[in-house]
Amino acid sequence: MPVNPSPAVLRAGQLLWHMARRPSEAYSVSELARMAGIPRATCDSVLQALAEQGLVVRREPELRYQLGEFCVALGDAAREANPILSAASVEAEELARKLNACVAVSAPVADETRVMAVFDWGPPLGIRPRRGQSMPLVPPFGAVFVAWDDAEARTWLGRAGENLEDHQRDQWRRALAGIRRRGYVISLVNDRAENPVPDFEILLTTPDAEYALRQRDELVGLMQHTEYFAEEIDDDAAVRLSQISAPVFDSTGRAAASLMLMGPQHGLTGREVNALGRQVADAARRAGKSAGNGA
Repeated sequence: MPVNPSPAVLRAGQLLWHMARRPSEAYSVSELARMAGIPRATCDSVLQALAEQGLVVRREPELRYQLGEFCVALGDAAREANPILSAASVEAEELARKLNACVAVSAPVADETRVMAVFDWGPPLGIRPRRGQSMPLVPPFGAVFVAWDDAEARTWLGRAGENLEDHQRDQWRRALAGIRRRGYVISLVNDRAENPVPDFEILLTTPDAEYALRQRDELVGLMQHTEYFAEEIDDDAAVRLSQISAPVFDSTGRAAASLMLMGPQHGLTGREVNALGRQVADAARRAGKSAGNGA
C-alpha cells in the first residue's frame, strides 16, 4: 500500500515556505495559521516543534516567529547538494545586473513550479515574483519545464481536464513546438483580452490562504483560454513583453530549473524580444554547463 505523507510534516513545510517569502518579517501564530489555512492550535504545536529544531525562533516579548538559524545550515547544504540552482542563481544575478531587470530562478516541485530566488535590478514599477511563490504545473504555467519531453507535455496538457477545447489544445501544442524551436518561452501581455485576469499581487500579498488559492485557480482557468505564449513574432511587430523563460538542464537532460526575465513596462519590437530571449537562453545554458550537465 502507498504511504501517505505526514500531515504534520506537510504543515511544517507550509509554514516554512510562508515565512521564507519574507524572511526578515516576524509573524504571530494567528497570522501564520491564517496564511497556511490551518487551525491556530495546530499551527502553535507545529511551530513549537520547529523551534525545538532551530528551524524557527520565537521573538520575545512580542511572541512572534521568524526563520531560525538552522535554516542557514540547511540552505548551505541544499545549495551544495543542488548545483543546478546555485549555478542558475549566479547567472540570474549577472543577467539582472546586465539588463537592469528583474530575473527569477524557478524549479518544479512536485506538481507545482516554485520561485527559488529573485534578483531585482529593474525599475521600481512592475510585477515582481517573490521567493516561495508557487503556481500549479497546468497550462499555461510551467511550459518551460515540459516542452522538451513529449510525455511530460501530454501530461501537462491533460491537467487542464475538460477546460480546453480541441482547437485550444492544438494552440498549446503549437506553442510548445515554438518553445522547443527557439529554446525559450515568450509570454506577452494581451491588452485585447476580453476578461482581465486577477491581480498577481493578490497571490503574493494576501494573508488569507484560501482566498489566494481561489484567486490562483481563477487566474489559471482564465489564462488557459488566452494567447499567453507567442508562437512567432515578426521582427518589426510592436509588443508588450510579460516574461521570457529558458530551461536549465541537469545531467540527465531534465529541465531542473529555469531563468525568468520579467518584461519592462514599455513596448518592444519583436527583434528586441528575441534578442533578449537569446540572452536568457545563453545564460541558462551556461548555468547548466557550470553545474556539470556537459552541454
